[in-house]
Amino acid sequence: MWYSKLNNKALWKEFNEISKYPRESGNEEGIRNYLLSWAEKHSFEAKKDQTGNVVIYAPATKGCEKLPPVALQGHMDMVCVKKPSSKHDFLADPITITTDGETIRAKGTSLGADNGIAIAMILTILSDPKAAHGPVEAIFTVEEETGLAGVYGLDTELVKARRLINLDSEEEGLIYIGCAGGLDLEASMKYKTETATGTPLKVTVSGLLGGHSGGEIHKERGNAIKILARYLNRLPSVSIASIEGGTRHNVIPSIATAVITTDNRDIAISTAQALQVELSNEYKVSDPGVKITVEDTEMPLVTMRKKKGQKLIDLLFTSPHGVKSMSTTISGVVETSDNLAKVRLENGKAIVSYSIRSNVDSRKMLLMYEIQTIAENIGFKTKATGSYPAWEPNPASKLTKEVSRAYSKIMGKKPVVTAIHAGLECGIINDRIEGMDSVSIGPELRDVHSVNENLNVASAERICEFVKELLPLLK
Repeated sequence: MWYSKLNNKALWKEFNEISKYPRESGNEEGIRNYLLSWAEKHSFEAKKDQTGNVVIYAPATKGCEKLPPVALQGHMDMVCVKKPSSKHDFLADPITITTDGETIRAKGTSLGADNGIAIAMILTILSDPKAAHGPVEAIFTVEEETGLAGVYGLDTELVKARRLINLDSEEEGLIYIGCAGGLDLEASMKYKTETATGTPLKVTVSGLLGGHSGGEIHKERGNAIKILARYLNRLPSVSIASIEGGTRHNVIPSIATAVITTDNRDIAISTAQALQVELSNEYKVSDPGVKITVEDTEMPLVTMRKKKGQKLIDLLFTSPHGVKSMSTTISGVVETSDNLAKVRLENGKAIVSYSIRSNVDSRKMLLMYEIQTIAENIGFKTKATGSYPAWEPNPASKLTKEVSRAYSKIMGKKPVVTAIHAGLECGIINDRIEGMDSVSIGPELRDVHSVNENLNVASAERICEFVKELLPLLK
């Protein structure tokens, strides 16, 4: 077994079990049934709400009966992305895990440690006969990655604890006490087609790292859709037969493709070559593998009418992407950003999707209005959905002080108490359950929402042990 030489075999055995179950957002039935059967096996009460969330109740261990209840929380679903060459079926196949002893990864796909490692840590702690803790409510939500539907639908009557430790963070040593709010924006435009003429070419932008549009938006990684638009905007004559880029609203697009026709094949090829030189220089640190290729392809039957196609190019080229502003209250934290997340042609419509985030709700709305203005002036209609509030930091909270003090004692160094630009479920739980006090912690997890997702073994083992030792200290 891949984890045979790792230290905390109980943790990795549990993570391996979780990884056997397909759990793309909206397809959590398998992992949900596993959690319910796990609870029954360990004689713990468990409840499922109408949304599909699961809460497992672990009673206090001997000597800890007087401690107040604590909630441990993570989400069941994962972002499912794979390499173009992968034949992995996310509806049926288990994740294939590999390790070099320092990190674990998946073979050809995202790993799902976001947020499978939270589930594994919680189950490992609750099943450890040596663990001491007061009453624990383990909350496992669904559809976190596609709009936080699970936590919004959580039956709050199932939650009695008023202290919550969310385990969905990705950097060891940080205690998050605030997060960004966000919303999704869609711009759409109807178009008609015309008979394809000219030289048909397939354009592909690839080799980018992608990643989480909240946690890694500040790393200046390339957006494949923006690069594709940059190329198309330079062509003197172009018609679009098809265009596709991006996978999820919260994933920085790493691949984008288009089938086009043009009046001058030589210019199309030389333009791509010139742009490749620019990209290799611009992204030599953040995305050294960036690649744009142009190749001959079969002649499509139709293309978008040229004026409408140019409007789509104009929107993609002028749309903002990346960091809009940095926080003036918490040093080094992104305040506002957007991810130009997806583009596609569907049923006679060109559809462009954005994910907007901000730690300040008014700035979130301002950026939305700016993008709406750009899109609507070009000729698109816009619609905003899935808005969720920012979680405002409270450094004076009792739980923050207790967790910080325990971290210093157990780990031998002070944590950094800060906020995160990504959205966290505990912010919504705080908003929905009066009196809830939350923090978010987690192990070193890199390149989430991409095929390069990797989890640091030693860090995950340390955080698991820290949470176990923390629980009996929470008065």
